[in-house]
Amino acid sequence: MAYKYNITNKWRELLPAHYVKRCMEFDNAPPLPIHWKPAPGKYKINPKTGERLRIIDDPIPPIYPEEANQGLWGGEGLVQGLIRKKKNKLRIPRLWLPCLTRRPLYSEVLDRWMIITVTFRTLDQIDDCYGFDNYILKTSEIELNSKLGMDLKREMILTLANKSLYPNNPEKREKIYEKYKQFIMPVEEAEWLGLSTREAIHKAKAIKEAENPVRPLKEIFAESFIEELEAGKDSDGSSSSGWLTKLNPFSKSSESTDEKPS
Repeated sequence: MAYKYNITNKWRELLPAHYVKRCMEFDNAPPLPIHWKPAPGKYKINPKTGERLRIIDDPIPPIYPEEANQGLWGGEGLVQGLIRKKKNKLRIPRLWLPCLTRRPLYSEVLDRWMIITVTFRTLDQIDDCYGFDNYILKTSEIELNSKLGMDLKREMILTLANKSLYPNNPEKREKIYEKYKQFIMPVEEAEWLGLSTREAIHKAKAIKEAENPVRPLKEIFAESFIEELEAGKDSDGSSSSGWLTKLNPFSKSSESTDEKPS
């Protein structure tokens, strides 16, 4: 799959708990019935024997290439299968591709137009949600299954949380804010929304280094040495005035040491 998480035990303690929980929910989620229809009910009756049989769904696993992260495919992907053109002939492998199209889409929250590669299923979902912003904000990460979609969701939620939309139009800002404020979450959590494993680890490392900055030992030793000099003592505890005056060529002690004995 092109959109997935890969969190090892090495990085689990470094990352926030809410981010790890979201990743686990995404990885353990059942497949969505997009390319197949689940059977109604849990049991069926064999018409010949009258035996009660348990219904076992056999989902069709789609293939998501890297290009799926650059668009909004609505959960659709590539499907592998076999076809038989004539009776009693060998089955021929086939690959079914989603029908893709590029459409201009407008975001009210971000106030910008975007040309995005989408499927017709995505366009239907946008219509069902009454707008592009509602589709991005309402649709779960499992169904979006797109890095672009999650980046847009994070940007929209942060824009709403920081109330930075429409800076030159306060009236419209309040109107759009009231319309989508139900999707606001804490900024600390929204900043991690949709980050890839590599991005999340890099962000966690940067936060840890900022809280506990690593300084070179030479800087620490230099500061300590300067403090000792200001206090008038050498590193061994003796007074530093002696050797400091020796370094001064205009001091009386240096003149006396330079004089030759008679």
